[in-house]
Parts: sequence; C-alpha cells; structure tokens
Amino acid sequence: MNRRVDKATKEFNIKTIILIWTILLLAMGCAKKGPPVPWGSVVPKRIVDLAATPREGRLLLEWTIPKENTDKSPLTDLASFQVLRSEGILIGDECRGCGDQPKVVYEMKLGSPEEGKKKRMAILFEDQEARKVYLYQVVSVNKRGYPSSLSNPVTVYWDFPPPAPRMVKGERGDKRTDLTWETMESATGYNVYRRLEDGEFPIRPLNRETLTTTQYSDLNVENEKKYIYSVRAVRRVVKTDVEGKGFLEIPITPTDLIPPTAPVGLVVIPLKDGMELNWERNREPDLLGYYVYRRKPGEEGFKRLNESPLTKETYLDTDIVLEQEYEYTVTAVDNSIRRNESHHSEDVRVKYLY
Repeated sequence: MNRRVDKATKEFNIKTIILIWTILLLAMGCAKKGPPVPWGSVVPKRIVDLAATPREGRLLLEWTIPKENTDKSPLTDLASFQVLRSEGILIGDECRGCGDQPKVVYEMKLGSPEEGKKKRMAILFEDQEARKVYLYQVVSVNKRGYPSSLSNPVTVYWDFPPPAPRMVKGERGDKRTDLTWETMESATGYNVYRRLEDGEFPIRPLNRETLTTTQYSDLNVENEKKYIYSVRAVRRVVKTDVEGKGFLEIPITPTDLIPPTAPVGLVVIPLKDGMELNWERNREPDLLGYYVYRRKPGEEGFKRLNESPLTKETYLDTDIVLEQEYEYTVTAVDNSIRRNESHHSEDVRVKYLY
C-alpha cells in the first residue's frame, strides 16, 4: 500500500514540474518583442559645433568628430564627411538668393581608422568670390552609406581680402618682442601670428580679439630663441572678419639688453696680505657676479683683475707694492648670453700702508 502511495506521489511531482516548465515556456514565448531597429535609423550624432574662420584669403571649416550614434552606441563605422553649401549675392548688407537647397561641394573620406580617432576635423576652401554669402553645413556618413542630420549652419559674408600691412618693424627686448606697422584705410583690424624658426604658423593668432591698433607686444617669449612673425590685415564684411595675406615674415630674437645696476658701498682695506675690497650685494635675480678693476698711478684706464665673475662681494688684491696708491672700482654682470655689464661703481683711492 505504501509503495503505491510513494509511486503516485512521485508521478505527481514529475507532472507538476513538467507543467510549471510548460507554463514558463509559453509565457516566454508570448512575451511581446519590440520591432527590429532599422539600420538606417542608427546614424552618427549630429555635428553641432561647425565653425568657419577666414585665414589669409581662405576659409577654414572646423568641427568635432562625433563619437556616438543617435542611439548612444559607440560610432565605430564612420566613413566620411560631406560639406554642403548654398550661396547668394551680397547686396549691401543683405543676401539675395540665400535659402536655396544646399549642395555637396566636398567629400572627405577617412582613409584609415586612425583618422576617425582624431578629435577635430578641418578643411580649407579657396573658391570664395567677392560680394557673396555662403552657408555651410556638414554631415557624417557611416560605412553603410547612412548620413547624419545636417550640422548647425554657419553663414559667411565674403569680399576681397585686404592687402598685407606695410612697413612692419620688429624690436627685440628682454623676454619680449615689439611689432609696429602702418595704418591701413581698407582694414578694420589686424591679426599677429608667431612661429619658431623651424615651425609653421598656427591657425589661431596671438591676439584673442582683433587688434584695432598698429602695434603688438609679445611677452610670452624666451630670450635667445628666434621667432618669426606675420601681421595680417582684417576687413569686416557684415558679420565676417575676412583676413588677408601676411606681410613678409619678420624674424626677431629677444635678448636681455639691460645690465645690472652699478655696485654700491665699495670700501678698500689695506691688510698684511694685500688690499681687501668689499661692497654691497646687487638685487638683480639674473646676477652672475662681479668684475674688479684697478688703476695704478700714471695709467690712463682701469684694468680688470679677475677673468671670471666673482660670486661673492669681496676680493683680495695681492699684486701690490708698499707705499703705492691704487684706485679700485667694481662692476656687476648678468647671466644673459650677452653678459651685460653695469656701469662702474664709484672708484676708491687707497695708499697701501701696513
């Protein structure tokens, strides 16, 4: 009897388990599934920072390369960019014909995966015509040929770029350079660019805002390093600053031309071993040391006694003769490549008696 009950119980448990699994499978099979996402809807995110900047009679377009798709997934199949443009005629400050459908004027294909890893993309256009208005936009295209939405539009008002500034002059100083040039009636402002001797001019000028004066001082330079400068005129056309070509490149090498002040407080004390000189220490941060000069009776000028600059404010002259008078003076020298030397201190005359 017990064996029959156990067998019946075991069969019931097995049937119950099978029933539960069947219900679960049916429930899973009846769950609603979302519609498949079409490939065409997964495209690169829209570019939102397209910018247009005139440079030396050309137009520079720049934008940030998108890193995500519209569904926030990583953008790993970027293939190219297309630059679209529409244009109109500039009449006064207004545009006639603007608002037409933009057309693709340039396609930039990415030749390698490394290009897609860059943060920024840039391209120069040189086909602008005077008295025209251009509207630019950019789209990203993935490897399946699907484009992103149009980027933010940028409007460029164009006219003949101004000529290069004339009479550009450069002056060097201590950790600074100074540039000046003639005023130009056709210019509304100026930009200044700088490069190293073996480098190239950057895209951005040194000045943050367009200069309205005809001079510029560069205080962010190092002494004894050669810099090349270019000054370019700018003409305001409605809302666009059209930049012309630069003047002949101006080389300037800043250097320290300012010597230390003359030492003060010189005293000369006759001692058993010779004449001891002492003076006050100079305050200049670029001080290298001092030179000591002496003149004997009958000599026309002072003669320097030490070959290398002294690092302390004292000197012992042992090449002397008893009962003879000597005149002493001291100069300070800096650590620049020019070794700028100060004026002589007040001279002191002492007769050697010990």
